[in-house]
Amino acid sequence: MEELDNKLRWRFDVNTFRLLGRELITDRITAVFELVKNCYDANSTEVDVMFFGVAPVDTKSKLNTNGNVSSIITKPLDGKVIIKDNGIGMSFEDIRDKWMVVGTNSKRVQLFSDEPFKRRFVGEKGIGRFAVDKLGAQVKIITKKAGDVSWLNVEINWEEYESKASQEQLILFTDIENKYYYTDASVDEQGTILEITKINDYWTKLDIDRLFKELAKVVSPFFASVNPFNIYLTCSDFPDYVKKKHVKADETKYSSHKATIDFDLNAGSQEQLVFDEKGGQINTEKIPIKSFGPVKMLLYYFNNEAKKRYNRAYKNDDSRIDGIKIYRNGIITTPFAEFEAHPDKKRDILGIDKRLWRDIFNKVSSREVIGIVEITKENNPQIIDATNRQDFVDTLEFRDLKVFIIQQLDVLAKLKQYERSKTKAQRQTALEKAGADIKSFKDVIENIESQNPVLKEYLEPLKEQAIQIGRTVSKGIQEQKKEREEFTRKENIYFSLMSLQDYAIRISHAVRTSLGKIKRMAEYFKDHFPDENLTDDFKEYSLLIYEEMNTLSRVIDFMLSYAASNADFVDFSVKELILNLLTVSYKQTFKDEGITLTIDIKDNFIVNANKKFFEDIIQNLVSNSIKALQKMPNKHIKCTGYIEDKQFVFFFSDNGVGIKRGEEDKVFEIYYTTTAEEGGAGLGLFIVKTRIEALKGTVEIVQPEFNPSGATIKITLPFREG
Repeated sequence: MEELDNKLRWRFDVNTFRLLGRELITDRITAVFELVKNCYDANSTEVDVMFFGVAPVDTKSKLNTNGNVSSIITKPLDGKVIIKDNGIGMSFEDIRDKWMVVGTNSKRVQLFSDEPFKRRFVGEKGIGRFAVDKLGAQVKIITKKAGDVSWLNVEINWEEYESKASQEQLILFTDIENKYYYTDASVDEQGTILEITKINDYWTKLDIDRLFKELAKVVSPFFASVNPFNIYLTCSDFPDYVKKKHVKADETKYSSHKATIDFDLNAGSQEQLVFDEKGGQINTEKIPIKSFGPVKMLLYYFNNEAKKRYNRAYKNDDSRIDGIKIYRNGIITTPFAEFEAHPDKKRDILGIDKRLWRDIFNKVSSREVIGIVEITKENNPQIIDATNRQDFVDTLEFRDLKVFIIQQLDVLAKLKQYERSKTKAQRQTALEKAGADIKSFKDVIENIESQNPVLKEYLEPLKEQAIQIGRTVSKGIQEQKKEREEFTRKENIYFSLMSLQDYAIRISHAVRTSLGKIKRMAEYFKDHFPDENLTDDFKEYSLLIYEEMNTLSRVIDFMLSYAASNADFVDFSVKELILNLLTVSYKQTFKDEGITLTIDIKDNFIVNANKKFFEDIIQNLVSNSIKALQKMPNKHIKCTGYIEDKQFVFFFSDNGVGIKRGEEDKVFEIYYTTTAEEGGAGLGLFIVKTRIEALKGTVEIVQPEFNPSGATIKITLPFREG
């Protein structure tokens, strides 16, 4: 039947509680966080999180289907979780019109809590209260405002909702009634107590430890001093928590470096970190405020020595050093519960560890830094929590924020590399000094012997001992050099493999596309050949198949060159290699093509790497330029190289057809070509980029030297002089 007023209204099935509770909030730690956040919004200064009888209470053994003995841990039947705060409490009207209204807008209408703290409300969706269903089947709310004479008690039994949900007839979520009553209280008492019973699962010592660690991150250090919010954890099942334990973090006191950035709204400026290569210091500089709005950041970095101090204090438990967290208006936001016991299951919301595969030696991981990013509702409205509390909404602003955070970590990475190089140099200097001191000591003994021959008998053993120590130190210096060279060789192999992985991911689709084209054209031959009317089509398809096969052949050759990438790592001069290739190997080619060559390489550059990599780079640059110069009347190629700021800088220029504005990055993509008419397959510059990145260098298109025509490619490579 139609409604009399021809209107339909939304209604909520009784299953709603489950969708908003255990199925939406998938982690128990997140559930506790939601309830603690509500205490914060209630102007609490203290919160007690208490567990009683929640540990496994019985272990039995039985034979499983394979005949082996397995253990069964029964869930506790009488455990309870209590969350108690000293906040402003709730009246009957608050319970009826706010707490028990799904998605209430009360915190969106009133944005801040009452005096004295005027905290910006952090729970606005109105569904956090359903977190109790994740923890247990029954909850009693005991609450009171200051001045009231009684405690209001409200009992909610989720089992009743569960039983109604299994019935066939339609029962609405709002049809189920919940019991309430009053108990005596002192007038000056206030606050709220959530007593959760019939808990859904047991809690182990590891779970409680994890909860302690995560609760320690609830309040941002930027707000802690002016906005007190103390959390205490108790658990009757485990000795470490029988007495009330103040939840606080002190890991940062072991860090080696601290960096802070701020912003100035009036000036429209945002600070970011920069690294002073000469002084080895982290500084800040001002930039315009980014798309995601102004942010504060506090970073604690743990170098090797700091990690050792930390491990001594926490017995090698490095789970507390776990990357960067985002806070909104002083309280941690999503994801609350990033911890996973197994590293492969860990969520990497900000992408900190996802980038390690490219450069595991130099990047800073989440196990080396503790960080706080502070945002606000007002200044960063497009950084939005996902409803499941496990992620952020994928907005453009959030992507930009992730890039900005990684940029700050990259500054710490430069510090990491600087300290490593400094330590290596200090060890080398110390060994060399020890060798020199021993030689000096030996010379002194010989001098004394020459002046006092009578002492020679006594001094000779000392001199022999000094000679032996000198040999040992000399051997140590040589071993250190070998180890350093071996590390460099393995590092280069690693980067080659990482480059290959990146290459393989991108090329697989492109190769599949080429094979698809060849397959379709071959099928055309199979279905129609011979046919005199299609001779022109057959000729065209034959040529296209030939070109595609040539492209695939180049790809395969490139892939195979990696097979021996660990077999020929040698020291060689880049300057000599370039001169030899361009003035000897390509001499006849340049003469035939009418190309004028200019080479101006001022400094030498020694590299320990696969020589084939550099040959690939130069050969592909030359091949690319020859195609670009096909239709030019006066053809020029110029190579310039010099050392600057601990890098070898190399420019390769031609006055060919050039690169269109906006395509500077695209030309390095696989199969992207601007010289298709001249036979370009779109592999040359992609191979150049892949090889350069494998050697930890960078490549980019810059202002053309033969302006207004042509193109200039700039390559920078880390070096050691020779």
